[in-house]
This record gives sequence, C-alpha cells and structure tokens, in this order.
Amino acid sequence: MSKRGKKAAIATSAALGASLGWVVSSYISNKRSLAENRPLLERLKDFEQQLYTDGFEKANDLQGIRQEVENRI
Repeated sequence: MSKRGKKAAIATSAALGASLGWVVSSYISNKRSLAENRPLLERLKDFEQQLYTDGFEKANDLQGIRQEVENRI
C-alpha cells in the first residue's frame, strides 16, 4: 500500500469510528431521556396513588387524635 492509501484508510477508519461513537452516544442519550420522561398517564397514576397514601395516613392520624380525645374525656 502506498502512503496515500494508508492515509486514506486511516482517515476513513477514524471517520467511521467517530460516526459510530456519535450514533451510540445518541442512542444511549435517547434511551435515558425516555426512561426519565414517563408517559403522562403513568405519572398521573403515581400522583393519584401518592395522594391516596397521604390521605390514608392523615386519616389514621386524625383517628388516633380522636381516640386520644375520647379517652381523656
């Protein structure tokens, strides 16, 4: 192989390597952003579940306070 052919092969392999690295990096970045940006319906379900859980805890706290007041009376 001549000097020119070797340089062309090195330049081509470097360009292919850079392109491949960019493609893989973009793919991974898109996968991560999809995992972080869950669908709206799923986020609403989680919010509803958290709201229910918080309400249940508050109801239990209030029931405990009511019971304590009744016991003191």
